[in-house]
Amino acid sequence: MTKLEQLVKYAKNLPVDTQNTLANDLFELMKNRSKGIRLTADEIADVKQALSNPNPSYASEAEVLAALGANFS
Repeated sequence: MTKLEQLVKYAKNLPVDTQNTLANDLFELMKNRSKGIRLTADEIADVKQALSNPNPSYASEAEVLAALGANFS
């Protein structure tokens, strides 16, 4: 089990308000750490192409849960 998985397991037993505060703190940390991330020209082109698709397809809930390996609801 990774440290993140251990943290999530622990956090699930905390009061909802505390869980939300931790989640907000983690989102802020992730946002600050990602400021230096830059996409390549090819990656930007891929994103633009995906955004321009008038009929996008999305992963099902089951596919998302399988990819993440956990249920976060």
